[in-house]
Amino acid sequence: MKVGDLVKKRWGKVEPHQAGTVGIVTGKEVETRGTNPAFHGYWLVVLYPGHSKYRYRPGEFEVVSESR
Repeated sequence: MKVGDLVKKRWGKVEPHQAGTVGIVTGKEVETRGTNPAFHGYWLVVLYPGHSKYRYRPGEFEVVSESR
């Protein structure tokens, strides 16, 4: 997945604002610091219309439309 891709949430907890709509990948992050190992690793920053950006694991999404 790349920045600018349109993605749809398929796995994990799907919130009502995520059901049946697509979000846009606005960034990628790698967490290597901190004390909780559950937060280590790769994250996508996804923005849904009318909501703020949030970090998700890449495996929870599928790409609907790739950016150029």
